[in-house]
Order: sequence, then structure tokens, then C-alpha cells
Amino acid sequence: MINENEVPSKNTSQTSKPHSNDQPHRDLLLIKEMALITEVHTDDVWKWLSAGWSDLKANTFVSISYATLFIICGLILSFGFYFMGWPYLILPGLTGFLLVGPAVGIGYYEISRCHAAGEKPSLWTAITAARYNKLGIFGFGVALAFIFQVWIRISFTVFALNFKGVMPDWEIILMRTFSMEGVYFGISIAIVGAVFATGIFLVGAFSMPMMMDRKSVLVPSLFTSAAAVIRNRNAMILWAAMIVVFIGIGLVTAGIGLIITLPLIGHATWHAYKQVMSGDLADGISHSTGMLVAGNKSD
Repeated sequence: MINENEVPSKNTSQTSKPHSNDQPHRDLLLIKEMALITEVHTDDVWKWLSAGWSDLKANTFVSISYATLFIICGLILSFGFYFMGWPYLILPGLTGFLLVGPAVGIGYYEISRCHAAGEKPSLWTAITAARYNKLGIFGFGVALAFIFQVWIRISFTVFALNFKGVMPDWEIILMRTFSMEGVYFGISIAIVGAVFATGIFLVGAFSMPMMMDRKSVLVPSLFTSAAAVIRNRNAMILWAAMIVVFIGIGLVTAGIGLIITLPLIGHATWHAYKQVMSGDLADGISHSTGMLVAGNKSD
């Protein structure tokens, strides 16, 4: 004889299974503040670039002006190294630009957010985008600055190990570029740079826009970014390659190309974030671009 009291529990267990398997592409992460992640594909990378280009065209003056500020800062840094007698630090300083890229992009995230919300962005709103989460964004910025300093010191150490007894000088570097010492130096610095860039990309790909958009704290944002990159590794490998290519084009054109490539990557990163970090919403729904406006009113 069947106990009728057992029927509801049986039905409950049956109905709970479809719910748990309803969205197999979403994972509950270890820290409750972490966002849920949506799977993306390599085809989506081109969509991010297309959306980023649309934002750049719609906000040309603000985007280019913001990029110009950082290009000027880079020139000042390079001339500073030169006049202080440290010309050998110019190249590591320029390549280190890739390491601090997540901090530079925050202004573009705000421009894209304003544009999608129907607001008119300004250069001032881009510069002050950190106001949404001062503590978290400042903490990440300090960490990137520290990593940049470590990168400079390690670059000097790698040079010293490959060119023993030689003072770092541009003429010496150029003369020995194709020597065995130069080849070993190029390989060594490339490996070290790849390790640095991979680590920064893991924790920085989405953490900065997440902290700005959701006002999340630093550590969960870093963990979420790393989880998102690992989960979508195929698309993110292509995305990282696109970043290197576009920034590389900007650098080899004496920084002039960065006026276009920097805003393009920045705006596209915002759209990548909006797609990847929509896993805690129903299918077909993304986070409202006006959520920050509503959040500020309630503060």
C-alpha cells in the first residue's frame, strides 16, 4: 500500500531535476558575491569589436580625447626615462602598457555605459569613472602599479643576466640584437612578459568593469574574472590576441595608432563583460545599462 504522504516529496524531487538541469551552462561559484558566468564563443569576439567600433564612432571626441591623455602620459614617462639616463627602460615601460590596460579602460566602460543608457558622456565622466567604486578600483590600480614596477625591475634583471658586464644602452642593445646574447634576451623577456600578461589578463579581463557596474568588492571581482576567462578560454585566447595586435599596432606607429585602437579595445571590453557576466539572469536578458543610475539614486 502506497503512503500518500510520500507522493508530494516524490513529485518535488521529480520537478526539481528539470530546474537544476535547465541551465547547464551556469555555475554557482564559491563566493556569493561572484557573478555567474555565461559561456561565449570565438564568434562573439567579432561582435564585441563591432559593438566597440559603434561606440567609438558615436562618441568619437570623448573617446579619442581620453586616449590622448594616456598617450601624453606615456610620452612624458618615456622622455623622463631618457633624460634621467635610463633609456633602456623605455621599451619595458611601453610594453608594460599592456599590464596596466585594465585600469586605463575604465573610462571607456563609462562612456559605453552612458551611451547605452541614452546619456551623453563627457571627458570628465570618463576620467572620474572610478567614483562608482572608489575603494575596489583604487585597490586594483595600486596593485597594477606595483606589478608595473616589478616588471621594470625584472626586465633590468633579465638584461643583466643576458648581457653580463654590459651597461644597458640602446646602442649596445641594437648592436647585439642578432647575436646569441640578443636572441636569448629576446626569448627570456618574451617568456617573462607572457607570464605577467597572462596573470593580469586572468584577473583583469572583467574585474574592473564588474567593480564599476555592480560595485562589487575587489577579491570576488578578481576571482570572477579568472573563472570567466578559464571557462571561456577559446574565446578569451582570441580576445587576448586581438588586444595584443591592436595595442601592438598602436605602439609601432609611435603611439599614434593608439588614438583609435585604445578606445576600440576599451569599448569592446565593456560589451564582452556585459555578455559574459549575464549568467545570473534569464536567457536573453542582460543587465540594465541604467542600473548605476538607479543605484545612485537609492544611495
